[in-house]
Amino acid sequence: MVSSPILNPPHNSPDPLSQFVSRSLWPSYLMSLVVLSLSGGELLIGELLMTSLVGPVLAQAQLIPPTSIPASPLNNNSLYQTGVEQFRGGLFQDALETFEQVRRQLNPETESMVLAETLTSIGEVYTNLSEDTSALQALQQALEIYRRQSPASEGDRQLLNIGISRNLNLIGFINRSQSQFDLALKQHQEALQLAETAQDPASIAESFHNIASVYTNLGEYEQALEFYEKARPLREQVGDLRDYSRTLNNLGALYFSMGNSPKALTIYQQALAMRRQIGDQAGVGRLLSNMGLIYRQLGDNTQALAHFKQAVSLLERINDSSNASRIYSLIGSIYEAQNQGNEAIAATQQAITLAKTAADDERLGDAWNQLGSIYTNQNQYQEALQAYQNALEVRQRIGVKTEIGNTLNNLGQVYASLGNYTQAVETLQQAVTLWKETGDSEGEQAARKILQTIEQKQGQQ
Repeated sequence: MVSSPILNPPHNSPDPLSQFVSRSLWPSYLMSLVVLSLSGGELLIGELLMTSLVGPVLAQAQLIPPTSIPASPLNNNSLYQTGVEQFRGGLFQDALETFEQVRRQLNPETESMVLAETLTSIGEVYTNLSEDTSALQALQQALEIYRRQSPASEGDRQLLNIGISRNLNLIGFINRSQSQFDLALKQHQEALQLAETAQDPASIAESFHNIASVYTNLGEYEQALEFYEKARPLREQVGDLRDYSRTLNNLGALYFSMGNSPKALTIYQQALAMRRQIGDQAGVGRLLSNMGLIYRQLGDNTQALAHFKQAVSLLERINDSSNASRIYSLIGSIYEAQNQGNEAIAATQQAITLAKTAADDERLGDAWNQLGSIYTNQNQYQEALQAYQNALEVRQRIGVKTEIGNTLNNLGQVYASLGNYTQAVETLQQAVTLWKETGDSEGEQAARKILQTIEQKQGQQ
């Protein structure tokens, strides 16, 4: 199945591919605030989705006249700047350790604004690591500090508005990832108001980017396109290639969702060139994944496989085990379609290993289930049985009934293939019960058909 695009995380605020999210740091000219931003989340088309852009240009934002932004003490903090570079290069764990070092060196009483900026950066890194609970804790702590500030000058107020805008975009990104779209939209709109008050083009563009992402999630594609096109000229004005490429990444994912794969590929090529220019390994990996997914949808498995292999190499290098696991599963599915059973098994086993490393139970359950399917299709029923039992254990731990029902259904078919009809019937009846509870009549009907077939075989014995 073709997954949805990987959305780029918010600049202030990243996917498999169904849910890749990448975040970003602020433009060099704004190093005074050095905002690690993710706010717009990067769309991974995954298992779900500088130069002029192809396609019509909708209502665009007016360019913002340059304004003087006061420098933050972090601009001269070499340790913090090291963390920024690590983050922008996709080395998220290294960046997290560095920002934590900076945080420990700060005096909360006399350096509260700097502490809030650092906590926001920590929250952004956690967001890129898909650790939303830790991210939200750091971001809310930072927001509380920001809200207590009493700026002494207009410059201080400008910095405060930019800081809160960045923070709200990141919190909105987390809420968006948790399907709280109304709340996320409200937070991104408040972030936009603050950014416009500060007359900061980078923050305004980031807010446009995030608002567009919410509309994409809501399936309101024309609205999303309008806001991405508002963000684009501002991204170009600011000149930060990472953020510009994030918006192009999401725009490509949007066109993919709208069914225009050729345009999506063209945009991804532009974004990919930017990511490679700045050495962003995580961003390159996500874009290659998205491009692989489009080629897969177009039926070009050769190109899809080539892009997935490049992507997974980069993601493993930066220890992004969860997303690397997703891509190995996609590689396995292509090998299976090409009747390369051994290669399909090896790729899916690697997906399992990486899912365990990432402690990603959802991904782990999917990978075990996929391995069971590959073994079943090769008539290796004992191996399939073990894989499905492992999948069932993981999925029961998560507690998603539809996924449990799916695995029980698969298990029942394997038991039947092994001639263990009693166990097959018992397992399939459990699946039927779950399908009923979830209201999935299609799944229930499929399980009942298998039960009827088993009863017929039993009658013939």
